[in-house]
Amino acid sequence: MIESAAGRCALEGDIHMQPPRAPTSGQEGTPVEIQPPRVVFVRAGTHAPTTDAPALPGSKYYTLRYLLNALLAAGESVVCFPARSEDTAVLVAALRALGARVRWEREEADWRLRVAGTGGRLQAPPEGVLRMGNAGAVLRLLLGIGALLPELRLTTDHPDSLGRRPNADLLAALESLGIQVEAQGAMGCLPITLRGGPPRGGAVSISGARSSQYLSALLYLAPLLPAGLAISVPDVVRSAPLVRATLRALALAGIGVEAAPDLRWFRVAGGQTFAPRDYLVPGDGPSAAALLAAALALDVPLRLHRLPREEDDVRALLAALGALGVAPAVEASPVDGLCTLALGRAVRPRGAVVDGDACIDSVPALVAAACFAEGESRFENVATLRLKESDRIGDLCLELRRAGCAVEPLADAIVVRGRPEGIAGGVTVAGHDDHRLVQALALVALRSRGGLTITGADAVAKSYPAFFADLAALGAEVRTIEPAG
Repeated sequence: MIESAAGRCALEGDIHMQPPRAPTSGQEGTPVEIQPPRVVFVRAGTHAPTTDAPALPGSKYYTLRYLLNALLAAGESVVCFPARSEDTAVLVAALRALGARVRWEREEADWRLRVAGTGGRLQAPPEGVLRMGNAGAVLRLLLGIGALLPELRLTTDHPDSLGRRPNADLLAALESLGIQVEAQGAMGCLPITLRGGPPRGGAVSISGARSSQYLSALLYLAPLLPAGLAISVPDVVRSAPLVRATLRALALAGIGVEAAPDLRWFRVAGGQTFAPRDYLVPGDGPSAAALLAAALALDVPLRLHRLPREEDDVRALLAALGALGVAPAVEASPVDGLCTLALGRAVRPRGAVVDGDACIDSVPALVAAACFAEGESRFENVATLRLKESDRIGDLCLELRRAGCAVEPLADAIVVRGRPEGIAGGVTVAGHDDHRLVQALALVALRSRGGLTITGADAVAKSYPAFFADLAALGAEVRTIEPAG
C-alpha cells in the first residue's frame, strides 16, 4: 500500500517531484500526535516480532527543505509523506506565522501537507517572534530567509539544548550583508534578533567547518535578493551530503545555482522565483540506521522501504554498514530512485574504521551497533557531533560507559571496543534532550542483561515519535516508567 501511494505522488523517473495538480478530495485534519514516554525501560523481549517492515519515517532533511520551497513559492504545493515529528510541527507553525496557508490531508497510506505559499513575500509573525522549540535545522534555515524581514526575533524553550548551539558563523555572514544582529555570547546563541532586512546581496563568505546548515541557509536566501549572492567557503564543508540535498531541493523548485564540485563556492542569481510543485519525501536515512541496528541487536529480519539509494548520506550509511560486516540487500522499488533494504538473521557485526562525516546523523546508531561487534571500531571525522542537540561525542560516551559499553571519546572521533556477549545494563541513563542519543541508548539496551532505564526518552519525538512503538513491534520489551507519586 505504501508503494502504490508513493507511486501516485511521484513522476516516473523522479522520486522527488511531480507537476502542480488540482486539489483533490483528500480528508483534511491533523495527524494523531504520538507522545513517546518520558522515562522508559528497554531490553530484548521474549515475544515474537509483530512486523519485519516498520513504516520508515519521512526524511527530515527533505521534509524541511520541501516545506521551505512551498513557503517561498507563489501558488500551491503538496508535500507527500512528510516526517511527522516535532521538527516538522515547528516549521509548519513558522510557515503559518510567515504568511503561508498550511493544512494536513489524509491519504490512503499516509499524510501530506498542502501549502499555499507567499511567493517570497513574507509577513512579520505575530509579535515579531518565531519559536524554534528544539529544531536546530529549522532555526538555521529560517535565520537565512528571516533576513528578508525588517525585524525578526527567534527564541527557544530548550535553553540547554538548542539554546547552547552556535550560530555565530551564519550571523557574521548576515552582518556582512548589512543585517543587524543581536545574539547571546560569542557563539551567537538564542535568543537572536535580526534587523534591517532585506539585504541587497553581493559577495559573502561562510565557514563550513561547524555546520552545513549555515551554507544551506544562505542558499535559500540568495535567490530572493536583488543582487543574489556569490558565496565562498574558505575552509572545509562538513556534512556535504546535506548541502547537496539543499541544491537538489532548490533545483526542483526551479532555482538555479552554480556550484563548485567541491562546494567551496556558489553563484546564485537574484530575483528568482520558487515554482509551486508536488514533492515526494523519501525515507529517512538516520532512522533506517537505528532500525537496522535494532534488528541486529534482536537478531530479527528487517525490511525497510522507500530509501533513496542514490542520496549521498544513504550511500555513506550503506558503506559504513558494509565496513561493519552488515550489508543489507538492496532491492529495487516500484518508485524510481527508491529502494528496499533487507536484512536477514544471524548477522554479526565486526569492528571497522568508519568516516562518519557523510552520514553524521547515523553515527550514534552505528556506534551503538559497534558496541556489540567483534573487535574495535573507530568513527572518525565526527567533530561536528559535539555541536548537535547535545555533545554527541562526550555525552554519548558518558552514557554508554554508564551502561557498560567500552567506548572512548576523542576530539573528533569515537573508539568502540565491542562486546559481542553484550553488557550488564541494569542502570539508568540520560537522554540529554537529544533524540539520537536516546535511540543509541535504547539500541544498546537490547543487548544488555538487565535492560536500561532511559530518562528524557521523549526527545525521540523530534524526528521519530513512533520509535519505541516500532522497537516493540520488532520484539523489544518497552515499558513506560510512571513518575513516583
